[in-house]
Amino acid sequence: MPKCTRQGCQQEYAESENSEGSCSYHPGGPVFHEGLKSWSCCKDISKPVLEFDQFMAIPPCTKGTHTSVKIAQPAPTSDVPHTAPNSYINEAGAEVYGSAPPMSAVVDSSPSPSFPASSVPAVTKTSAPPKPGAAVVEEDDLTVPVPEGAKCKRLTCGKEWEGEDRSRGDGEAARCRHHPQGAIFHEGSKGYLCCKRRVLEFDEFLKIEGCTVGNHLFVGTKKDEDQEEIINCRIDHYQTPLTVHVSAFAKSADKFKSSVTFRSQELILDLYLPANKRVNKTLTLYGPISPEECTYRILGSKVEIVLKKPGAASWPLLELPAAGAELPKGYALTFGVSGRTGTVGGKEIVLAQEEVAKRG
Repeated sequence: MPKCTRQGCQQEYAESENSEGSCSYHPGGPVFHEGLKSWSCCKDISKPVLEFDQFMAIPPCTKGTHTSVKIAQPAPTSDVPHTAPNSYINEAGAEVYGSAPPMSAVVDSSPSPSFPASSVPAVTKTSAPPKPGAAVVEEDDLTVPVPEGAKCKRLTCGKEWEGEDRSRGDGEAARCRHHPQGAIFHEGSKGYLCCKRRVLEFDEFLKIEGCTVGNHLFVGTKKDEDQEEIINCRIDHYQTPLTVHVSAFAKSADKFKSSVTFRSQELILDLYLPANKRVNKTLTLYGPISPEECTYRILGSKVEIVLKKPGAASWPLLELPAAGAELPKGYALTFGVSGRTGTVGGKEIVLAQEEVAKRG
């Protein structure tokens, strides 16, 4: 059977049943702005969301007929200005280019005092980056009934509940193909952190098949009202040659119970939120940091963190990708010219130390 190419539909259909109104889709394009995600055709109806899986779950706003003809899709829009990278002269006299900080900083109200990293236990330097711990995969609580019409919550799966025998049986309908890690967009390239494939067009990105097979997640674990709920929070960052500025959007975090811990290549967030919610997350950073020089502040709507790099280097990502995941060409390069002056043809690529180690 042909597969519908409209955004938000992507269903297989029979031509004999392709009547008006059988297809629900988004006629507009995706809009990404300051971490928020929405569709241009219905952003006034469905409010923008933070998480990519929430964005993929926004219900289609238009009905029509299915089509298998490839439709020219509008490109994702973003209001982020494109600025040229700044440069500086390192100790060896090489001009090194890195990402510039944003044009303006957001001032938050009711800041708490900065917490120096001196309270963090000293760390022994290691030559190899730490291996991230095995991720805990959430599974359905089989005692919780699944409502009719429920869809799988795993990223890019979205299959609908077909009953206990089919959706939790041994057949193909019970196989959940999904991406265990989030999406990544960089300079027009689109893909997922958990696998290698990268594409340019957004409709091609939506077709990237899940790289992991497991069980569907329709209801998740049973929630106990008195039990602490572990949640995720939105994390943004920007960098200068010597620092990485991280914002964890955890509103009204308890300033006395919450903590941020720095290790040689790890950032550990333990944030206590209202309504018995908690962010407990360990980030394996792209590069090493100097824990004793890192700081954080707990503000009213977010936690501001400053990571200090041991040397001038550019991080293409905040977190180290999963083993085997490849970045687009040029993604992890830091360029410079040998000496304070140079001529065309006399330029030499200067790599950050961790990049030299990776390529050694």
